[in-house]
Amino acid sequence: MARKRKELDEVYYLGYFKKLYESWEESTHKMMDVWFNSPLMDRAVEKSSEFKNYVQVFMEQSLEQRNIPERKEMDKLINTIDSLEMKIAKLEEKIEDLEPPPQKTSTKGKTKKPKTKDQKT
Repeated sequence: MARKRKELDEVYYLGYFKKLYESWEESTHKMMDVWFNSPLMDRAVEKSSEFKNYVQVFMEQSLEQRNIPERKEMDKLINTIDSLEMKIAKLEEKIEDLEPPPQKTSTKGKTKKPKTKDQKT
């Protein structure tokens, strides 16, 4: 009997929330009908659309005035820099080829003695 009572309580409890939901759904449906059929709604949608267009035009003008380089210009600049780097590397190699190698001085057999105060230079 306690089990049957518990099941009935659950059904009643869930039925209560079902009725609340249905009531909310019906009142929301009525409100939405009134709202969407209102001439004020048409005006609100129109103003919202105008504002969206205004913001879009403003953003496009701002971007144009900032002179942001296009992708093609960026790629061209990167290629130019790469080309200059290769030319600099080739010039550095030519300079290294033109420089005489450093002279090796042998220190074998010749050892310098440290100078003392008594010795003249």
